[in-house]
Amino acid sequence: MKNCNVVLALLFGYLIAGVTNYEDQPYVDASKISAAPGIDFLWTEWFGIGFYGPAVIPLLIAYVVTTVETVGDITATHEVSQLKIGDKEYSARVQGGLLADAVCSFLASIFTSMPNTTFSQNNGVIALTKCASRRAGFAAGAWLIVIGVLAKVAGIITSIPDCVLGGMTVFLFSNVLVSGISLFGKLDLNSRRIRFIAAMSLAVGVGVTIHPFAFQDMRASSYTAAFWTCADCGSTLKGLRNGISIFLSTGYCIGSFIAILLSAIMPEDQEVEEIAAKEEPTVEAEKQYDA
Repeated sequence: MKNCNVVLALLFGYLIAGVTNYEDQPYVDASKISAAPGIDFLWTEWFGIGFYGPAVIPLLIAYVVTTVETVGDITATHEVSQLKIGDKEYSARVQGGLLADAVCSFLASIFTSMPNTTFSQNNGVIALTKCASRRAGFAAGAWLIVIGVLAKVAGIITSIPDCVLGGMTVFLFSNVLVSGISLFGKLDLNSRRIRFIAAMSLAVGVGVTIHPFAFQDMRASSYTAAFWTCADCGSTLKGLRNGISIFLSTGYCIGSFIAILLSAIMPEDQEVEEIAAKEEPTVEAEKQYDA
């Protein structure tokens, strides 16, 4: 029961949403459940495979972002699982996670499906349940396969109202934030170099997150920011502009890039030399000097 508290809380919220309504409008949309077939497979529907040139740069940026996210998520998983960070086993797990993301995303694109990415909410689940067993991960993968085949079950999952999912994910992401703060606290914050890198990356990353319209103005139409209007550009140049806009307006992307760049070019702190204060002459020393 303790290990299932996240699922039980989600189901309890789903139950409350199912028996209530707002202004005679139900929270739960049962049409998704009734429209879903009994059994479904990935290859029953597919989209034509093609190549779209302007999307190459945005896709490359997206994969860089997911790479940075994967490294952060695996590190946070190590932290909440009470495993060592920085040893060879940690590096091997990071490499394995990145390889798994790449291979699975490649296969997903062949299957005309969405690419793969790590879910940082799972770190919050580990922190809540104290369950970091690999067998739990295998069981979760099996359940996902079952849900993907039994479309009715998938319809029930997709019919969960956004308010219920939002209440759960906000709490889980808060646990992710706490894990990040815990990892950040292990750095030498007395180092001027580390403080400068952290300040610059956080300032730019949080800044574009709070105000993304500087580089990707979505209020009027897509990609109409004043920094690069590109009104008469061709499709290739517009693809380049869109990719740069996505890169500059994504906080964890530009913030991570600045942190990596500054970490590579900034020199280490110089050793601080402490100068001993001169001792005041004593009265006996002054008498001897006068004599």
